[in-house]
Amino acid sequence: MNYRTIAVCDLDSNYALNLSGALDQALYGQFNITTFTSSSALCEYVAAHDVGTAIISESAYDSDLMQALPVTLILLRENPDFVEEKAILINRFQSREDLMESVLKVLPDSVHDSSVQRLRSCPWKVIGIYSPIRRCLQTTFAMSLGQLLGAEHKCLYMNFENFSGLSGWLNSEFKSDVTDLLYYFDCEQDKLSLRIPLLVHRVGDLDVLPPAEAYYDTYDRNGQRWVELMKAMELATDYEYLILDLTDSMSGVLEVMEYCDRIYTLVRDDSISAAKLAQYERWMVEHSRADIVGKTLKFRLPEFSDIPSRPDMLTHSELGGYVKAVINEDLYGVENDGE
Repeated sequence: MNYRTIAVCDLDSNYALNLSGALDQALYGQFNITTFTSSSALCEYVAAHDVGTAIISESAYDSDLMQALPVTLILLRENPDFVEEKAILINRFQSREDLMESVLKVLPDSVHDSSVQRLRSCPWKVIGIYSPIRRCLQTTFAMSLGQLLGAEHKCLYMNFENFSGLSGWLNSEFKSDVTDLLYYFDCEQDKLSLRIPLLVHRVGDLDVLPPAEAYYDTYDRNGQRWVELMKAMELATDYEYLILDLTDSMSGVLEVMEYCDRIYTLVRDDSISAAKLAQYERWMVEHSRADIVGKTLKFRLPEFSDIPSRPDMLTHSELGGYVKAVINEDLYGVENDGE
C-alpha cells in the first residue's frame, strides 16, 4: 500500500478540489493527492495504481464498489445516522479548519511519519526583530517584512509580546495559538508537520502563528526550549523564513537572539532612546553577547505620512517601500539606487 498517494472523491468538483488543495498544503506537497467526482472513476484509478488512503463524501460513496478497496477508507458523513463499519467516519459539515484537523488526526501513522521526512535544500533564515526602545513601530515593521518576504517565499511570523493585541488588529478570533504548538511539541513532536498548518493564521502572503494571550502562559519556557522548538519546526515544515517579533517579556530572549541569523533593531532620535540603546549594547558586550550586537542592523525609520490600519495593506505603503529596500539590500544583496 502506497501511503504517499491519497485519493479524494466528492460529487461537487469545487469541493473536491478545495479539499485536495487543503490536504496538499497540510502535508506540505509531499504526497500525490488525486481528485475524483465519481466512485467509478476512483475505483478504476485504485485498480491501476497503488493508493494508501481514500477520502470520500457520503453522497459519492458506493458501498458495493468501495467496501473491498485495498485502502484506508475515510468517509465524510453527511447524515449523522450513516454507518459504515469498514470506514472511518468524519462529519463533513464543519469548518475547513476543523475538517482538516479531523482528517489529519485519523490518517494512518505511516502518513504522519512520512510527512516529517522532507527534503530541504537549505536551512531557513531566522530574522529577529528586537529593540530596547518602545513604540518604535516594531510589530508593524515585522509584519511588513514578513508579508513582503511571503510574496516570494514561504514565511512564518511569531510574536512574543505580552498582551500583543494581535487578534484585535487582525480582526480575528484565534481558535489556537503558540501554547497549542508547545503542547504538540511536548507530546506529539512526530506530528508537528501536520499540526502547524492547522495553527497558523493567514494574513496576506504571510503565515502568522498566533501568540499566547499573555506571557504568563509560556513563562516556563526557557531559551533552550524555544530554540529546540524552532529547530523542530524547521524540520517539520518547508518555511524558508522565520520572523520573530521579540520582546523582553519572553523568557530566554537572549538565547533566541543568538539562534537568529540576523537581528533588526529600530531606534529613535531622542536622547532617552539613545541612552537606552547605548546601555543595551554596552550590557551585551560586557555579558559576552557581542555576537548578537555583531549581527544586528539598526534602522531609524523616517516619518511616514500614512501607515495603513489594515495589516494586509502594509506592503502598499511608504513603510512597505522602506522595508522592501531593506530586504533587497540586506537579504538579497541588491543595491537600492537612491533609496
